[in-house]
Amino acid sequence: MFSFTAQHILVMRLIIQFEITSPALMHNFLFLSSADSLDPHEIGFYDFIRTRNGAFSPTLQSILEELAVGRLLTREPFALSAKGMDTYCALASALKPFEDYMQRCFTIYMRYKDDLASVNSAIKDHIRFRKAKQGKKLFSL
Repeated sequence: MFSFTAQHILVMRLIIQFEITSPALMHNFLFLSSADSLDPHEIGFYDFIRTRNGAFSPTLQSILEELAVGRLLTREPFALSAKGMDTYCALASALKPFEDYMQRCFTIYMRYKDDLASVNSAIKDHIRFRKAKQGKKLFSL
């Protein structure tokens, strides 16, 4: 079994609260959330790489894999399992110190809430994404 970090709990919360329906959407959504401010945040993801179809974070991908291996996340449909919901409910209070980052996520969610799938196309208009070459890092932290 793996150790839970605040990032694991954040990912679980986003899946529940914002109805993130695919790993690609999660990667692109968190890229936009992290890029929404010039100030890096300790819980944010900043290892994104530009791919042909969007942003990809190796750290985020490993968290998704760990949740799936631990049977906390189902792949089809992309959602938390009952065990994942119980685990999230037990650990959710650990996100309290990171509410300002959650506010960034909420801002992005409100911008795209009517069509969350549009996050996948909106990322291509982001200046940081457009300037990076395919296969290169999107943040220089």
